[in-house]
Amino acid sequence: MFSKFTSIIQHAVDALAPHLSMQEEFVYHWKAITSFFIDNKGEKMPVEQTNLAPHLEQMLLLLRREEEEGGDGGMYGPCLEYLIQHRLLDTLFSLARTDYPAGMKPTVLSFFTRLLSRIHQPLLAHVNVYRPVQRLIKACGEVRAGPTEIEEIQFLCTVCAKVKTDPYLVNFFLEAPKAPSGTDLPKSHPVTQEPPSDNKLHQDFHLVKTLLNLSHSEDSRVAVKACEGLMLCASLPDPVAAHCLVNRTGFCEDLTSRLVDTYRRLPAEINPLDLEHVQAKWGLEVVTRSEDEQTFAGKRQLVSFLSWLDYCDQLASVANPIVSEALARNIHQQFLVPHFQADLLQMSESGCITATAYMTRCLRTVCSPRLLSELVLFLLGDTRKPEAPDDPGDSLRARLIQRCSGLSEEIALITLQLFDTLLQKDDEHILHNLVLRNLEHRQYIDLLAKRKSYELECNTDACVHPSYNNPSKTDGVNTNTVEVKDGKINVESNTVNQICKEESSKNGSGITKDKREVISESLPEISGRQSDNAESEKESDSSTSSKVESCEIEAKDPEVVISEGCKDAGDSAEGKHKQTSKGESKDVQCKPDDNGAGSETEFSPMSTPQHLQTEVHKVVNCFLTLLPEDLKSSNQTSDSGYDMYLKDAHKQFSSLVDACKSGGYATAQSGNKSEPVPQFYEGAFLRMVLDRLSHLLDQSYPINLQLTSVVSKLALVPHPCLHEFLLEPYLPLRQGTRNLHTVFKKIASEIQSQFSVERDLGVKLYRVRRRLMGQSSSMHSVRQAATKTFERAGAESRLEAIIVFEEFCKELSAIAFVKHHAAVTGES
Repeated sequence: MFSKFTSIIQHAVDALAPHLSMQEEFVYHWKAITSFFIDNKGEKMPVEQTNLAPHLEQMLLLLRREEEEGGDGGMYGPCLEYLIQHRLLDTLFSLARTDYPAGMKPTVLSFFTRLLSRIHQPLLAHVNVYRPVQRLIKACGEVRAGPTEIEEIQFLCTVCAKVKTDPYLVNFFLEAPKAPSGTDLPKSHPVTQEPPSDNKLHQDFHLVKTLLNLSHSEDSRVAVKACEGLMLCASLPDPVAAHCLVNRTGFCEDLTSRLVDTYRRLPAEINPLDLEHVQAKWGLEVVTRSEDEQTFAGKRQLVSFLSWLDYCDQLASVANPIVSEALARNIHQQFLVPHFQADLLQMSESGCITATAYMTRCLRTVCSPRLLSELVLFLLGDTRKPEAPDDPGDSLRARLIQRCSGLSEEIALITLQLFDTLLQKDDEHILHNLVLRNLEHRQYIDLLAKRKSYELECNTDACVHPSYNNPSKTDGVNTNTVEVKDGKINVESNTVNQICKEESSKNGSGITKDKREVISESLPEISGRQSDNAESEKESDSSTSSKVESCEIEAKDPEVVISEGCKDAGDSAEGKHKQTSKGESKDVQCKPDDNGAGSETEFSPMSTPQHLQTEVHKVVNCFLTLLPEDLKSSNQTSDSGYDMYLKDAHKQFSSLVDACKSGGYATAQSGNKSEPVPQFYEGAFLRMVLDRLSHLLDQSYPINLQLTSVVSKLALVPHPCLHEFLLEPYLPLRQGTRNLHTVFKKIASEIQSQFSVERDLGVKLYRVRRRLMGQSSSMHSVRQAATKTFERAGAESRLEAIIVFEEFCKELSAIAFVKHHAAVTGES
């Protein structure tokens, strides 16, 4: 009441007083503030009962009006000059430091905040401004859960925003320590880049220290604002500030210790499916106790851990490279190695499953290149040399690969999911460490057989239609793909062009008309092959389906039809071509590679990518005809879903091309002719994958689905060596060497043997397909429909494996065609 009465009298006096200039009025308000402390010595009253806050507010209004009325940009007005020259901010800091009268500190903090945010002229560069600001920064965050946290964080964030706008201002907030340096430096990982000056390195960064203190506030609003301020400070481009932040503050250690604390509070056992559905973003982790009890125990702790990991990941993405590297290495050394590694290597089955599920979820969360690189190095090691069969390699990597082949299906499944997630990440070291380092020299190729095949090709007259040459050498060739019609997969021109055009428009990349003119001329029409689209429940119009004996290809000229025998395509690199033109036919010998040209001295097995040497329709047919037609349960539906496979493969391959170009995958194809190895070794990871695939018929449905997901991601990689090892059926392999196609032939042979015993196998397969997928034919839909349990009867599990094998052959053939299409059009 007394304050209101005083304010009324003050306004009356102001109205009766003569008009003053802005500077005189500004000085009047300041003298009113100083006179209060002279007239009220020893009196204890809160600041709300004084007129100090209104006087400060009037001073801000005068400064703001002076700036708006001042026409000359960059010139200080008389009020601002008075504030700077008479060091008013130093006096206000002293009042805030003593907090007299009670509540003066938040009032001064608010004044500083509004002064820096509302006045657009550069103030912080002036010594009489940044010094009191620096001192006020040190006074913030001293008391945990203090009553002025809101005002403190608003002031600090305003300073951070000003420094972020003008990064050179950060030099005014780097202060040389009073104590001798070198004794109180926090232990931190040494940074790689040397600062410009050793003296500058030993400066304190009090702004970061204060923000770290406030980031531990119990008030979530204050903690989030403090984290935002830390992110602004870490992203400053100045290398000196980055070194001071890393070496003179506890920035990296504090963030890592909080990551460790949240990890230790995670539940010891958790359902991996619960991890997949938890969404966590830092600053938004609000999970009530009732929600925690309604979902699953430990969700609050899980959200807290993932939220803080997400914050560290985002900070590493935007931070200065020096800060990002130091933080990532500190997380590796202080969190991953001492805590995560022990959990991943434990012998307890339930604990091992939980730790692997946590690591998989961490990989899904992390996107920053630097932090992802440390996670990859932690899991796989840093070795890049080719593996040897007797080389144990990195212990954690070896243990993870070994668990994929273990007896426990739950451990094998969760570990395969870990590798599946790894292969989705954009890090060149992942693919190189797992597969490429053993394939890049192409020691799996039998060079003698390759040379003999080439000589035979050069000495044989190719008797094929002129319009059906190699797509990489033919101009104006029509682009064809498969389309189901009347129970058959017919060749339809421009279908792939349309698919690629639609998918490329979604991905922001187009296919030009000139590129489309050189796409492969044909894909086979496979008679008797019917489809199994997931969204259709229509029965096929034809009641019976015949086994494929030949592959018909329609050329641009409707009178010319070229058919190629596909019998036993996987067992021989040679087939028979049959050319028919106006009723005349001629049998010729088919060669595995149609585009080899030149003399023997010009031959080089490393010169041309294998997926351009072999006609694409041969590769497609080798995968599509592995399973007998009578055992294709998709024949009972009206659509094979092949177009869906083409769309999915094109979309996924297009997204991989740009990411892999940094690793040189599109052009790299090296070979070591001078130092051949006695025996080719595919590496521990590829050996495990091929071993698992060879037992596909004896494994559970979820294991097979996860395994095919891993293989499909490898097959999509645009690396020529990996492509030919996985997708080239006619590759001349060294003795004792296997690849994906040889394993598939073994599986097909086992299925054929079972079919010879059980004549009603096709009917059983159709029933199992309907139960598994609900008429869904897409391999993606098959994986989504994976069962929740592992207990299945042996016979039924074998039927499920045959269905997975059928769909996987379609998927691989679509991938092979899309990659061939991209190669001949220059998209990869």
